[in-house]
Amino acid sequence: MSRILIVEDDPAILCGLKDNLEFESHQVLTAVDGEAGYRAVCEHAPDLVILDLMLPKLSGYDLCRRVRGEGFNAPILMLSARSQEADRVVGLDLGANDYVSKPFSLRELLARVRALLRHEREHRVDEARLSGELEMAAKVQQGLFPRVLPEAPGLDYAGICRPARGVSGDYYDFLPLGDGKLGLLLADVSGKGMSAALLGASLHAVVRANAVGAGDRCGEVLAKASHLLYETTTAERYATVFYGVYDPAARILTYANAGHYPPMLVRQGTSIRLDSITAPAGMLPVLPALQDSVKLAPGDWLLIFSDGIPEAVSESGGDFGDNGLLGALGRLGSGTAAEVCAGIVDEVRNHIREQRQADDITLIAVKVL
Repeated sequence: MSRILIVEDDPAILCGLKDNLEFESHQVLTAVDGEAGYRAVCEHAPDLVILDLMLPKLSGYDLCRRVRGEGFNAPILMLSARSQEADRVVGLDLGANDYVSKPFSLRELLARVRALLRHEREHRVDEARLSGELEMAAKVQQGLFPRVLPEAPGLDYAGICRPARGVSGDYYDFLPLGDGKLGLLLADVSGKGMSAALLGASLHAVVRANAVGAGDRCGEVLAKASHLLYETTTAERYATVFYGVYDPAARILTYANAGHYPPMLVRQGTSIRLDSITAPAGMLPVLPALQDSVKLAPGDWLLIFSDGIPEAVSESGGDFGDNGLLGALGRLGSGTAAEVCAGIVDEVRNHIREQRQADDITLIAVKVL
C-alpha cells in the first residue's frame, strides 16, 4: 500500500481523487493549501504527491521547488488548469515527474499514478541492488589496503583513506621488499566510484607483481604499471601515482612521481616538495622509467597525499591547501604517524564542515626516528 498526498483546494476534486485512490488500496493524505502540503511532505514522506498549482498560501510551483531543494525525491504529479506548454515546462523543470491538465480523465490520471508508483518501486529495487554491490565492493577494496604494516627499521608510518563515496578511486599500499626496505605507494585514479576502484585494483595488482623484483627501481615499476593501464583502459582513464622505496641502511628514499600531487618532506619546519617527474600512469603509450632520491634524517616527516586534502573547500570557498597541511602537522607532529593521519583527516573534515566531501581523502604519514 502506497501513501499518497493530495494537495488540492477544490473540494470536489479532492474528495473524488481521495475516494478513488482509497478504492485502489492507497493510504491517502490531503492538504488544501501549499503550506499544509509542505508540512505533510515533511511529516509523512509520501510515496507520491498529486499537486495543484494555484493554491492558497504557497503555490504548487513554490512547494515543488522547496521540497526538491530539501531532498524529497518521491514522484510529484502536477494537476492544474494551466494547460499551456510553458506551464508544463516550468513544472517539469522544477522537479515534477508528470503534469496533467484540468479537466482531466480520471481513468488516465489513475493510470499515471500507477505508472509513477511502479517506476518508483523499480527504482528502489535497482537502488538497493546497487547499494549492495557498492557495499560489497567497499569491503573488497578495504581488504586491499594493508592490514599489517611491514617492519621498517627507523620509521614510524601509517596510512588512511576516507572515500567520498562508498568506494574510493584513491589507493595506498606498503610493500616489504627485503633487507628492511619498504615500498610506499599512493595512487589517485581519475574519476570516482566503482570504475575508479576497479582501475585502482588493477594498479594494486601490477605494482605488487613487479615491486619485489625491481627493488629500488621505482621508475621501472611505474613504467610497467602505466603500460598495462594504457593498453587496457580508455584515454580518459589514468592514475597519478607516487611510489617510493625507503632504504633504512642508507636512509635514502628513492621515488618516482607520475603526475601526482607533490608529497611534502618536512624538515625543521621547512617543506621540500617531491615533484612530479613524468606524466600520469596510463596517459602515454610509454612512460619513461625516471626516478629521483632524497636523503632522510631523524625528525623528518614525509606526507604523501591525494589532492582531496589540499583541495578540500570550506563553506566560504577557501581551500585547505598546503598551509592547512603544514599547520596541522605542526600541531600534531609530536604524536605517532597514526595519530597524525587521523588528526589531519579530522582537520580536513572540520574545514569542510557540513558540506558533502567532494573527493577521496588519502594520506600516508612517515616519521623518521
